[in-house]
Amino acid sequence: MAKLTTITQSELTKIPFIDSKNIGGRVLTTLTFFEEGEWKMWFPSPTGLIRMKGEPSEADYFARMPEKDTDIYLDFLNFMTQRACWADAMQFIDGIRNDIHNLGASLAKLDLFHRSSGDKRIEARRFAATEIEYIFGVCRSLFDLLQKVIATLWQRIVLLDKSIKKRQLPESFGRMVLHDEKLMTAEAIRAQFRVPTELAAFYYRHGPFFQVLRQYRDNVVHSGEDFNSIFVTEKGFAVFAGVEPFASFGVWTEEHMLTNRLASLRPIVAHVITKTLSACEDFAQTIQKIIQFPPEIAPGFKLFIRGYHNHQLLAMKEVLTNCLWWEAKQDAAGNA
Repeated sequence: MAKLTTITQSELTKIPFIDSKNIGGRVLTTLTFFEEGEWKMWFPSPTGLIRMKGEPSEADYFARMPEKDTDIYLDFLNFMTQRACWADAMQFIDGIRNDIHNLGASLAKLDLFHRSSGDKRIEARRFAATEIEYIFGVCRSLFDLLQKVIATLWQRIVLLDKSIKKRQLPESFGRMVLHDEKLMTAEAIRAQFRVPTELAAFYYRHGPFFQVLRQYRDNVVHSGEDFNSIFVTEKGFAVFAGVEPFASFGVWTEEHMLTNRLASLRPIVAHVITKTLSACEDFAQTIQKIIQFPPEIAPGFKLFIRGYHNHQLLAMKEVLTNCLWWEAKQDAAGNA
């Protein structure tokens, strides 16, 4: 996490979009706004806030609408940045934000590896195998970063239901959903960790996918499995349709199989990333139903993410809907 800079309330009044009276010890993660068709940016200096001219390339910003179609909105990051942005939690949010950009870059690299697969000097299968292993690893670690956020917030918040006696939550997502390597029921999670029913149900919803992700990632790390089942085809990287855990994800249809029962890996990757990010989205929606948080720091605005590879992340819905191979035509912006 970057070093925090203290900005006085009187200085913050220079930014007309911030509710400086209700910050209440929270931190500002960006001083960049897009409003009325213009970028408005401030930079903290030893003499106070300085208004700057510029445009972000890979950064977060506040706006009422995205400045570009490729700028991404996530409920989770908007909620954390607007209402739950305490410094102790934001250090883990920085990690999640960085991993999201890395996942976009990994998707772009898989496209690059596919385009290079015709070069006999390049062993594209190994490139793809190590990149997919990395994606599984990042998604696995994102669950623990999310759990660190939850555990940190849990120590801060005051429950409306005074009958619930809080206890410190573990920082491992696995410890919240697994007991003796078996998935816990929502009631067991609620009873053991003394969390509200809605939060226990959140863990129960995402426990099965987390277990699959964890088991497969552990097989790669501890058992030496290295995605040897990956094949290079003219249409893109593929695996046999019966290979687990891919087959159980339910993202393939018969019309998207090759005659030798090879199926595209592209929707598998999109599925894993989408399911991971949906857990973050689900948490943001769940926690706001049971906890009252401070008001938004920038009322009327939303947080958007700008990155070099956002189009790859935005294309995942289309990939899942149409089970696309890598040969699918793309427009000039890189969208499938």
